[in-house]
Amino acid sequence: MAHKKRKVKFYSFLIVPDSKDKPKNFTLSALTVRMIIFVAFLILVLIIAGASTYWSVAAVSLDYMRLKEENFELRTSLKSMEGMKDDLSQMRKMNDKIRNTLTGYVQIEKISETDTAQNKPLDFDNLKPEKRRTIFNSIPSLLPVDGFKTRGYIVDDLLIDPHYGIDIAASKGSPIKATADGTVIFAGWTLKSGYILIIKHKYGYISLYKHNQRNLVSVLEKVNKGQVIALVGDTGEISSGAHLHFEIWKNDQPIDPLLYVSTSKSNKN
Repeated sequence: MAHKKRKVKFYSFLIVPDSKDKPKNFTLSALTVRMIIFVAFLILVLIIAGASTYWSVAAVSLDYMRLKEENFELRTSLKSMEGMKDDLSQMRKMNDKIRNTLTGYVQIEKISETDTAQNKPLDFDNLKPEKRRTIFNSIPSLLPVDGFKTRGYIVDDLLIDPHYGIDIAASKGSPIKATADGTVIFAGWTLKSGYILIIKHKYGYISLYKHNQRNLVSVLEKVNKGQVIALVGDTGEISSGAHLHFEIWKNDQPIDPLLYVSTSKSNKN
């Protein structure tokens, strides 16, 4: 007759120290042992699951931070593009304003070498005193600023770009005077020439003043001959030092300013 296998109800554990102490023996029920094993297994599973969840959360967090940085960069780029758009719009408005202002006054046309009638000053000798004084005040004849002429009027040299005026070197901040009575038709900024003033005079004359440090008069303001209208500067991309670029035009054609004004100081080179 076969014997039935006995069901284990207790487990005995013997602890043998590595010394002369007596071994220790303790007994745990089978249910307790099973509970301990189950709890240990559950803890191991939780540790593994927790580690897996941690790395998943960490990956999501890293993606979030990366997306946040990209979002910030995109917003910064968008603001920069909006700023560039505003600047471009302002530049277009300025360009349209300059074109509209100069239409009918400044048109670059080729001057015939034999056409010298417009380049000659008026004959003051045969004019009455009152008429002479009125015309003299309205015709560009006053040097706008004291300084050295560094570049002259050049339109006939095929190897050099036309230079429709004269450059007068002077200390930055020196006063610029109106060359004749007139009305300001433009006072503003251009990228290449910096701050510019354009004054319309009688008898078809206009005068231009470029690279100013600042303008002291505004559009449609009437100015008198000798009045300080701006300060010498070094503004604009094509400027290479403190100076005034001065032009005189008559009937939409440029004229050598030295036919009307004289410079006491000049660079002979």
